[in-house]
Amino acid sequence: MGVNNKQRRAAKKKARVRNGPASGPNRGWDPFVPEVSLYDARSAVVEALSDIAGDPGAAGERAERLLRPDGPVPPSLTRDALSDLLAELTATVVAHGWLPSDLAELSARRLGARHLSQLIVLLGAEADRHPPARVAPAWRAELMGLGLGAAVDLRTVPGLRAALELASCLAGLPPITVLVPAPGRSVSQAAAPSGEDVKVLARVRSLLAKAESTEYPEEAELLSAKAQELISRHALDRLLAEAGGPRDASEPATAQRIWIETPYVFAKAMLIAAVADANRCRSVVSEELGFSTVVGQDRDLASVDLLVTSLLVQASSAMLRAGRHTDGRGTSRTRSFRQSFLVAYAGRVGERLRTAADDAVAGTGRSGELVPVLRQRAEQVDAAVDAMFPHQLAKQARIGNAHGWAAGRAAADLARLDTQPQVAAAAG
Repeated sequence: MGVNNKQRRAAKKKARVRNGPASGPNRGWDPFVPEVSLYDARSAVVEALSDIAGDPGAAGERAERLLRPDGPVPPSLTRDALSDLLAELTATVVAHGWLPSDLAELSARRLGARHLSQLIVLLGAEADRHPPARVAPAWRAELMGLGLGAAVDLRTVPGLRAALELASCLAGLPPITVLVPAPGRSVSQAAAPSGEDVKVLARVRSLLAKAESTEYPEEAELLSAKAQELISRHALDRLLAEAGGPRDASEPATAQRIWIETPYVFAKAMLIAAVADANRCRSVVSEELGFSTVVGQDRDLASVDLLVTSLLVQASSAMLRAGRHTDGRGTSRTRSFRQSFLVAYAGRVGERLRTAADDAVAGTGRSGELVPVLRQRAEQVDAAVDAMFPHQLAKQARIGNAHGWAAGRAAADLARLDTQPQVAAAAG
């Protein structure tokens, strides 16, 4: 080969590097095309994700382009780059506080079943990267609770599109409060619930199931009040038994997230806050993401979760029974009615639960002993909330419909809080 020929080849190679890979059906056979690296493929994938972030509907077109033989990079490299990026994004969001249940909830809301199946595979791979002893049992239990997953086929347009959509979703998630150590971090063992705790929660579930299924609001109110009474009595007995013991004041406050169905996220979060307050916990809502974080001790959190799940069902049923509403000109006022209804419902239910909890304290006959213990627990929870959410802001709910407010108060105030025979029988 002559010198001039070598120079021409070198100049042509430099031009191709400067101008990017050649396109066209024969690009793979052109001896002058420089080798495309995984870095180039990653850049193409990142560019596609940027397009999808601006226009989610573009995912299908981007997937087709990346799989074309004359696409920006070979499809095999695209698959490798996207697989690596998905693994990195999964590790990042997990380290930033997102639990398997959180990611599954978000995937269900923003994406679909195909994405959840792929997400489970990614979370399983993230757990498997670490020794079993470095994966918190609670984190692994959450993952197991999601069921089995299946990886999408990145050789097909639907599979690559789903993977791109999932990557775009993960890339846009902000850090949230870490509630359970991510895989690879130090693991602390949570105390297992006692046999008596399990029995009481089973009785509470039975009461709440009846409250959700009854067609009579008065009976639902009585059953829910009885559930709160059982929870409060059991928790107070436990506090009295532990007071001054080795676990007294040493059991740390923990937290859990409760996801809230749209719409009316803030109004429903107020109901969660009311239940939390009645059970020695506190809650902080992340309205844009759609969840509340409840802070308290493990056994109290279990009680809050049960009550919240049931009361949200009851509140929604009562709201829907109230029907749709319009003003005198026929303009729909349903949204403002329902928003005000739920705010009022939360306020009144909170009053009733708080009364039931206070009555349980008085019913022990040992309120003098309980007051300092409850104060100490409240201080522990407050300190934990301040540490987890140092920049929290207070927000007031807006009441824009007087009829909705009145209806909500009435729906939450249909029955007295005393325990009638049929309720006592249901609890037994």
